[in-house]
Amino acid sequence: MGRATTAARGVSRSLKESGDVGRAQETVQALQAQLDELEAQFKAEVDAIEATTDPLAEVLQTIEVKPRKTDISVETVALVWAPGSRQRSV
Repeated sequence: MGRATTAARGVSRSLKESGDVGRAQETVQALQAQLDELEAQFKAEVDAIEATTDPLAEVLQTIEVKPRKTDISVETVALVWAPGSRQRSV
């Protein structure tokens, strides 16, 4: 009777696990369908935005910005001297 009980438990466990696998596959399929739907919606929205905005058709304005003394900072000051690099006129 011990082996029959163990075998029955094994069969029961196997059936339960196959049911778990089936439910997991259904979940994966449902999530994949949802992902495909979201990707299609995203692509449609991107296409709609791209159709309404053309960067080459945008009107640009020129704005002159004058610097202030507080906006200018000098990081490095250097003096370079290269003797003999000047050409002599004859």
